[in-house]
Amino acid sequence: MKALKLKLFQETACYKKPFAFKVAETYPLPPYSTVKGFLHYILKARDYIDMTVSVQGDYEDKYVNLQTFYFYKGKEITKMPLNVHYLHNVELLIHVFSREEVLNSIIENIRNSEEFFSLGRREDLVRLDDVKMIDFEQVDLDEENDMFVLKYSAYIPKFYNYEAITGINYDLNFKYNVKNGVREWEKIKVIYAEKERNAVSNGKIYVDQENDIIFFNRRVEEVL
Repeated sequence: MKALKLKLFQETACYKKPFAFKVAETYPLPPYSTVKGFLHYILKARDYIDMTVSVQGDYEDKYVNLQTFYFYKGKEITKMPLNVHYLHNVELLIHVFSREEVLNSIIENIRNSEEFFSLGRREDLVRLDDVKMIDFEQVDLDEENDMFVLKYSAYIPKFYNYEAITGINYDLNFKYNVKNGVREWEKIKVIYAEKERNAVSNGKIYVDQENDIIFFNRRVEEVL
């Protein structure tokens, strides 16, 4: 099977958590909805394109910046200071699985683009260091009697049921449906697992030809 593998870099990034009003907190990695939106923007898609993604990465540091935010209510404008959390020097490893023509279109549109790309907020520019098609396979660790130590921190969906994984629990947005004019988000329960502190030693796991683990947020057979 083939997937698209992207290595990205951002000097600064804020992947703002929803309902964080008094402080603009950031996720440690971009949530699935942000990555999906990024890919759909590259594809210039008007409708949802079926895909599954894996999000891994690291950042060098985190800092807080005090900014003034303006709020509009009717004709009234109010402002208030707000602490915004930023990640510094973010490196991301993204895998994407979809129809092969979709993956080829992403590569082609990136190569032919005449504009810059951003991930998260519009001002959070992203540098695409590597974009390529890569083979991957599914390995049964129970049969291989092997173990994979995380080289990157990662979102690991809970449906994998890996026994030794520990970290922070999140319900991440992925895609939405509009019902009665309101967006209803499909959420995926994940564990944010830090690198080197975690290893996968049971169950089935996806591994690419460069021996990088893949944690797709949906099972591949759901997209085929």
